[in-house]
Amino acid sequence: MIQILKPIVSLLMFLTVLFFISTILTITTSSPFWLSAALSLACASLAAWFTWKLVSGEKANTIIAVIGGALILGGLFFVIGFLGPMAISKDTDQGPMIGIFIAAPLGVVIGAISGYIYASRQNTGVGER
Repeated sequence: MIQILKPIVSLLMFLTVLFFISTILTITTSSPFWLSAALSLACASLAAWFTWKLVSGEKANTIIAVIGGALILGGLFFVIGFLGPMAISKDTDQGPMIGIFIAAPLGVVIGAISGYIYASRQNTGVGER
């Protein structure tokens, strides 16, 4: 079952983080398209790789766990906060602002803290049987 979940979950996280980073860069910067695309692909690849390791149960470096957790939860919170209000109420103009200004920063902070806790518990052996 794990062998089936690894590629599916990793692909979903890749697409989520790709959408998250590319949308944020498009909205907030005036950088060239190739630079935004390269940065988005790099972040999405890192998130997919960390998700693969997470589902596999492999140990992760603390820095990678913090960055991966921030990207994954930031991306999930962003997608829910950005697309959720548009799905619920079609006529709202300010709905996506929840995802940009509230949900994404909150998800990045919670994800970074969660990634640190995950890596520190893994490295100390807490929770192992």
